[in-house]
Amino acid sequence: MQKKEQLNDSVVKEKEPDFMSATGALEYGLTNDYLFHVVMQKNEKVLRGLIGSMLSLKQDEIISVELKNPIILGKAMGDKEIILDLKIVLNNEQILNIEMQVAKRDDWPERSLIYLCRNFDNLKSGENYIDVIPCLHIGIIDFELFEEDDEFYSRYLLENVQNHRIYTTKFGINVLNLRHIDNASDADIKDELDAWARLFKARTWEELKTMAKQYDFAREAAASIYAVAEDEAIRLQCEARERYERDWNSAKESGMRAGIRQGIKQGIEQGIEQGIEQGIEQGIEQGIEQERVNTEREKKRADVAEAERDEAKQQLEEALAELERLKAATK
Repeated sequence: MQKKEQLNDSVVKEKEPDFMSATGALEYGLTNDYLFHVVMQKNEKVLRGLIGSMLSLKQDEIISVELKNPIILGKAMGDKEIILDLKIVLNNEQILNIEMQVAKRDDWPERSLIYLCRNFDNLKSGENYIDVIPCLHIGIIDFELFEEDDEFYSRYLLENVQNHRIYTTKFGINVLNLRHIDNASDADIKDELDAWARLFKARTWEELKTMAKQYDFAREAAASIYAVAEDEAIRLQCEARERYERDWNSAKESGMRAGIRQGIKQGIEQGIEQGIEQGIEQGIEQGIEQERVNTEREKKRADVAEAERDEAKQQLEEALAELERLKAATK
């Protein structure tokens, strides 16, 4: 009887997921924006989990999640600048735009604002302004957005800079910075945002498997990553995205190097030109100064000569006067 119970236990025991047998480096992680979109599109549990953590919502508060921009999985992208952000309507009452962007973009603040404004302009003909659907842009980044800013999860709203009154809560930008996991607040940790960040940065199956034992969302995500890794077409698109980022970064660095070289060349040319101009200017100034010195010397010489002439004239006049006196005495 005991043997039968043990047999039944082994039958009902949950089968270990396939990804638990995987080892080594991940071919692509979730910071690959194509893989990120694919996993979130294919597995709503993962998407709901991410939204819940990002917005500090319980799962029973997430009634509906509608992805408005699904992609055809594995289909080649004609435009390498295709937007792979997730545009989501949450509970039929809020628009979310979730962006995975790990390559540094100096224009990210402006770009995120444009995406947010496009989504915020959602009124239909005849609707009142008060009926505009709230919008939130969420950026997951892995670069320094602002100098001397090491916040892990930032929330931005329009506010009065004097009294800090919030202008509206219908329009905002949140930023999750993967570089500052160690700075997660108690609230961030409670919402498991630090765990999500580690999941995004995971580079090995061992890391994923460790997280999968702790978090249901990590288990679901790992299963989805393992499943899509078997799809050659999806792998090719992941590679295309990484190649595009590499080419973009290479072009940017080449442009910077070319700019530096040109700047040095111009600096040398300007330095030579400025040196010549400064030499001429200094030469003129020195010439003027020398002329002033010479003039002062000549003036001094002239003054001395004039004084000597005056003294000789006086002596002559005195001698003539003495001669006249002697003549008068002999008469």
